[in-house]
Formats: sequence, structure tokens, C-alpha cells
Amino acid sequence: MRQTEPESSEELGYVTREAKLEVTFFPHVDASPRVQKFARRLQEVLLHLGVTVHAYDRVLIDRSRRRLRDRLVVIAAGEMATGNLAVDHVSDLRTTPIMGIIDGPCPAHAAAGLQEKLNSVVTTLAWSIINVVIYVDDDTWTVCTMNGAIVELREDGRFKEHVRTVLIPKLAAPVVPPHAADFDLREGSLELAENGFAGFAQDFERSGPLWAETGLMLFHTSLESLSFRNRYYQRIAAAFLDHRTGMSYGFLARQLPVPIVPALTGEEAGELFGADSNGSNGFWRQGSRRYVEVHLGSGQFVAEVPDVWVLTTRSGCDKSHVDIRRDVVLLGLVDGQVVFETPAGVDTRIDCKPSYDTLTILAHAAANAVVAGILLRVRPEAEFPRMLSRNGAALAHWHGMVDPSALPPGFVVHGQSNPPVSCSTYQSAVYAFTGKLSALEASLDGDAPFAGDVHVEPFHGVNITGASLMALAEMVLAIIAKGGVTQFGVQHVDSVMQAHR
Repeated sequence: MRQTEPESSEELGYVTREAKLEVTFFPHVDASPRVQKFARRLQEVLLHLGVTVHAYDRVLIDRSRRRLRDRLVVIAAGEMATGNLAVDHVSDLRTTPIMGIIDGPCPAHAAAGLQEKLNSVVTTLAWSIINVVIYVDDDTWTVCTMNGAIVELREDGRFKEHVRTVLIPKLAAPVVPPHAADFDLREGSLELAENGFAGFAQDFERSGPLWAETGLMLFHTSLESLSFRNRYYQRIAAAFLDHRTGMSYGFLARQLPVPIVPALTGEEAGELFGADSNGSNGFWRQGSRRYVEVHLGSGQFVAEVPDVWVLTTRSGCDKSHVDIRRDVVLLGLVDGQVVFETPAGVDTRIDCKPSYDTLTILAHAAANAVVAGILLRVRPEAEFPRMLSRNGAALAHWHGMVDPSALPPGFVVHGQSNPPVSCSTYQSAVYAFTGKLSALEASLDGDAPFAGDVHVEPFHGVNITGASLMALAEMVLAIIAKGGVTQFGVQHVDSVMQAHR
């Protein structure tokens, strides 16, 4: 198999010259003729799209131990032997993701329910300790990730397009479980009653029966239910997952009230900050207050970005039956630092970990405050700023789609044309923030007041912002009754793209 590095490329797709995707093919595999053929095609297309494909020996940093350097994707095209898996040659799965290519149909096709479909894929990922897997069949190939994406692509002459638009975003922005140690961890410091958060936390309990009725919140793929080749590989998987007991899908979140001040015009900002302000690239700081410059159409605003706090479900809990004494954690974005507080008095055996979606949740919360500040400036009578300052807001995520025509007035959909990155990535957080601003712009151009937004993550799911978890659950049930909500199982690329248009 030819492995080299392209001199130049004018067709980079979703990668850029500043931060190119780099891959290498793991040579210690037993590959079928079909997998070998697929791997050759994939390498040729990756090279043509500007991806750097390294010869395996050239990215070894420790030849005696055959250890690979970080910051690249390892592709294992074929079956690997125990004791010589690709993971045996990487230092950290968080910085060196691995993709496997397997001969045969995706096992999700033979599974009955959606939970069973997801479990069947996760079983493969766990057995080979890989982050992404491609199943290669006669006339289809299916891309699956550890956060539940199952995308089937047909051999219809669009192989290069599908690699560019579906596979590359999954490789360039891989699912990486956040570790509590990544944040300002405050174990046992969340006292709902003492902090005055109990009323907001009860929104989880009150809305629980309705979320259970929707059937959208999948439960848990237990680590104990998965088969590993030996205890060593099980320990690697556990460390990668930050010692979670498993994986679950979807989240519920309740943003706490936040003070909202009207955004400034560009002229007012210039007068306020003056020549001595320390703003650059559209960001300013004055004392402890932070500001961001926002352009909406022909208007220019400078909005304050306050600290935000969000109660959210802990990773792995049953989202339809939330016990607020043990299943609710507190996230904060405080002066650019993520704070993670766990409940006081929780049994140490409880798997209390931050949601995979932590950054996306906080991006939505910060964007809500910016949107509210702009609305308060241009539409002083708007309800959204008052709602956010008095009662906060709510956010729900599940793996599925919503028909835009079934949404109530005032809810704006965005994100349909974004690359299909997963909700646990930095990219998804950026799309959440900028998408909410585009949703506000669309709302200002229309007749309906801004009530909330639906952030579409293509081939993955949706994040919906509203007044409360109870209000969102009632709204979703009404949309389900109209046939406007679907869960993702095995997704066919054309049907998903058509639904999101």
C-alpha cells in the first residue's frame, strides 16, 4: 500500500492547511481482500483531499517499543491479534484515536431495538479498543462511533464525497470523554437546598415521567456487559472513559438564572473601552467583566459574556428517572474556566462523572446570555431575556431529528449544514455558540419572537433550548404526536440530509 505525504492540495474539504488531519495505517493486521481494496481506495481519497498519510515507520518515536507519536489517527484495516492491537502502540487514546475497518455487515442491522443496535456497535469498539469502526459490506459501508453514530453509506459513485463530508469530520474531531481532572473539580460541594438550587433541580424530577414517555433518553451501555480480550484491555478502556461504569446517550440540563444587561453598540463600546482597552479580535475585558463583538446583519453589538451555571445530569444516569440527590451535578463557566461540582454526601460507589457534552452545554448557556443581551438592546419588550434572568433556561439532547415544521412559533433551527462532528467535541461547542447567534439573526428577520432554538448535529442528534425541562418535554410530546420526532438507529446518508434541509 502506497504511503506518502502530498506536496499540495487544493481540495482540503473540512481540513485546513493550518491544522491538517494526519493518519497512518497500522500494518499488523489480517485483512480480507475486500478490506484491503477498501483501505487502498480510502488512502487514495484521503491523499487527494489533502490529508497527510504517514508511512507507519516514520511516525514511530520509540522503535524498540514500536510506540507511535501523538496527534494522528491510526487506521487498522483488518483483524488485529491480542497483544498486538493498535492501542498497544499508542500512548493516549485521547490524542491518538484509532479507527478499525472490518469485513462484513454492521451488526446493528440485525439488532432489534435502538439500545440493542448501539450496544452491538459498542461491543466491537470495546473488543478491539478503537474509537471508530467502518463495516465494509458488498454495496455499503457503515461508519460507527462510540457515541452512537451509525451512518450507512452506499457504493453509489460518491465515495470521495462521503469520505469528505461524513468520515473526515469524525476522524478530525473524535469523541473524547472529558475527565473530571480536566476541570476545576469540587467534589461533594453541591448542596442543592443550601445553595437555593432545589427548585430548579426539581424540574428534572417533575419532567421525568414525560421524558420517559417520549422514549428518547436511552439508558446505559454498561462496561461490565462488554467483552474484552483480557483485563489489561479492560483497564485501558476504563481509563479512557475516566473510569465510568459505561456509556449513556442524551442529557438534560437546567441553566440557572443569570443577570442580563443590554448589549452595547459598536460606538458605545468604543467610548467605554477607549484607547486603553485590552480588546483584541472581537474580545474585551474590563475588570472582571468580559465582552464579545457580535455582527448580526448590518448591526454591530458588543455583549457581555457573564459567568454561567448549569445543573445537568451526571454521565451514565437514567435521564428519565433522575434522582436529584445523586444524579444532578453543577457545571460552571467562570472566567473561562470550567467548574465541575458533584453532590454532597453521594456514595463513593456512584459513578459521578461529567457529561460527554460538557463543553456544548456550557457553550449553549453562554450563548443564551449573549443572545439575551442583544435582544434586550434591540427588543426591550422581548420575553427571552426576562425568562433567562428570572428562571434560567433548559436544554435537552437526544440522538434523533425534529421536523422544523412541527416546532412551535419562535423556535429556530440551525446547524443542518455543519460538518457532522460529535456533541463531545470542541467543534460542536463552537457550532452551538455561533449557531445560536445565527438563530437570533433569523428570528430578528422574522415575525415570531425568539423563544428558543434547535441545534442540529448532523448524523448525531439535536440540542433544544427552552424555558424549562417540563416545558420542553411537553413540547416534544406534542411534536411526537404529529410524527415530527425520530430517533436515530442506522442512518442512511441521503435520508438524513433530506430531513435536515
